[in-house]
Amino acid sequence: MKKAISVLLCLALLVSTLTVFGFAKTANPDETPVAASGAEAVKTEQEYPIVFVTGIGQSYSYLYATPEDAKADAAENSTDRAIAKWNLFCNDFSFALKDMTTYISALRIVGTLLLTIATGHNFVSKDAVDDLVKELFTYNTVDENGNLPETVVTPRCDYPVSQMTEEQRDNFYRTIPCEDVIGDIGEDMLYCFNYSAFSFTYNNSDNLNKFINEVVLPQTGKDKVVLIPMSMGASVVSAYLQDYGRDGKVARVVSIVGAWYGSDVIADLVEQKYADDAPEKLYNGIVADLIGEPWGYLVNGILRIFPKATLRSIIDELLNSVIENLVLKTPSLMVMVPYERYPAVRAARLEGNKDLAYVMKITDKFYEAQKNLKTYLKELNENYGVDFYYIAGYGLEFGGYSSDYEFFKFLASANTTNSDEIIQIQSTATGATCVTAGKQFDADYLASHNAKYITPDKSVDVSTCLFPDRVWLFNKQKHELENNNTALKLAFDIALGNVTSTEDCADVYPQFNDSRDLKRLKRSYIPDLERWLEENTPTAAQQKLIDENTAAVNEMMGKTVNDREADDKVIENYRKMLVTLGIYGEDEEKEDGLTSVLKALNDFNVRVFGFKGFIDIFRR
Repeated sequence: MKKAISVLLCLALLVSTLTVFGFAKTANPDETPVAASGAEAVKTEQEYPIVFVTGIGQSYSYLYATPEDAKADAAENSTDRAIAKWNLFCNDFSFALKDMTTYISALRIVGTLLLTIATGHNFVSKDAVDDLVKELFTYNTVDENGNLPETVVTPRCDYPVSQMTEEQRDNFYRTIPCEDVIGDIGEDMLYCFNYSAFSFTYNNSDNLNKFINEVVLPQTGKDKVVLIPMSMGASVVSAYLQDYGRDGKVARVVSIVGAWYGSDVIADLVEQKYADDAPEKLYNGIVADLIGEPWGYLVNGILRIFPKATLRSIIDELLNSVIENLVLKTPSLMVMVPYERYPAVRAARLEGNKDLAYVMKITDKFYEAQKNLKTYLKELNENYGVDFYYIAGYGLEFGGYSSDYEFFKFLASANTTNSDEIIQIQSTATGATCVTAGKQFDADYLASHNAKYITPDKSVDVSTCLFPDRVWLFNKQKHELENNNTALKLAFDIALGNVTSTEDCADVYPQFNDSRDLKRLKRSYIPDLERWLEENTPTAAQQKLIDENTAAVNEMMGKTVNDREADDKVIENYRKMLVTLGIYGEDEEKEDGLTSVLKALNDFNVRVFGFKGFIDIFRR
């Protein structure tokens, strides 16, 4: 019984991963920030407080046993009474499994799955699937007023980073590791605006307006702020500017991979548009990347029990249920559909549905503004002095960098996009023109456009952006820029007014830069060495090796003109040093035995049976 439910929950988790487009892994809870250096910041005459507007997965929510516990913790600025914590969605299904309704729904689905396997037809009950989805995602479902259950709280810090509790500071710096690049402004002028990823966009923008006027400006004595929206945060800032932009409270907006025009990932999911080769990807071990090794390979093998057509039908049913019961009822997700695709989504999913009239009212307002975004932002710049800057990644297909987002390769847009593997460059750079990642503009286009604004790989043209001289791009940079210290350093130099255009800093921050990934270095290598040094006294030879590699790492991180190949070599040499010191073994990164066996079995299935279910072989 438990095994059957586990398999079912794996399928549900797979679908839920799709729905919230993989951002659950945005945060790196174990990361240890690493010092970053570059051009020295020069304190400006007019310094404004900085407000980070977080992206999806960068705000933490807490679950309480009772509303009274939640209120008591809020009064004490504490989370001691919380029974669970997450930074995107509550994927601890143990809470749902305490409810008998969940078991009944699961049993109904397990029974119909067995019938489906036996007959080759999909007998999975939509009602049972809907009931299960509602139970599994009950703590992420907002009501018609945009409220989560009373027992779920997303705390907001109505004070600067300098006054945060230890836990709040840890949460902030885990997702936005900027403590070593904030320059002269200091933590007293640094704020973070939190909100739940599952919410109402205009509720968030209203709260941001109150946060600016009732918290940040009175506490700092300033008359304006600098907003740094990240990812989904751009949709909140866009809504804020729509309603409050003419109030004159914003000096600058520094966008870091901001979703100004949403993401085709969400549109593909809501429209259930998949890549032509989606079945091949599904049968070739991709589930292992979602669920993790080694058990993902086992689930991948179990999926072969179903015929290809039936498996597709079941996944459609599960995904559609998550869309209907979670995504469509969450305006903060629905406004992530690009405005060009919204009319089709509106017609197919919202029109004529009285239960979703409130959602359509919100999204209609947002998309009208999004459609005229360039005109409005230009007006704010020219008439209200708001300066806009954009930092983004490009050169990747959806899911084209890390296993965290491998599933996005299933989506129809994956084969035509140019993105940071999550959001297309047209959105994060507000109007960039591009060709598919890995391809180049044709000769006629290159001959008729200014080469100054075309990326070195000839795939993106920023001349069509709203402010082309205020756009910085990092080649093959994944969506989360927390591991690219150059990008964060650049963001703060812009926020502080030290950089005002790409021409100001071409030698320090080139408009078209290379990516950087310090994830393993910061999360594992440096902390592991520090722990070893606490317990061991290195020999003279060992100390020399440590000093040489530490100096190389510091030199690398101090450079703001990135060289990915050279950076990776420095990081790999650091890892080899840990092997030499005996901190790591030679086989540290090799697969364990069970993973190797299950992966080999998956590869065998692909070679022998191809991209189909086992039953399909006997029905030829």
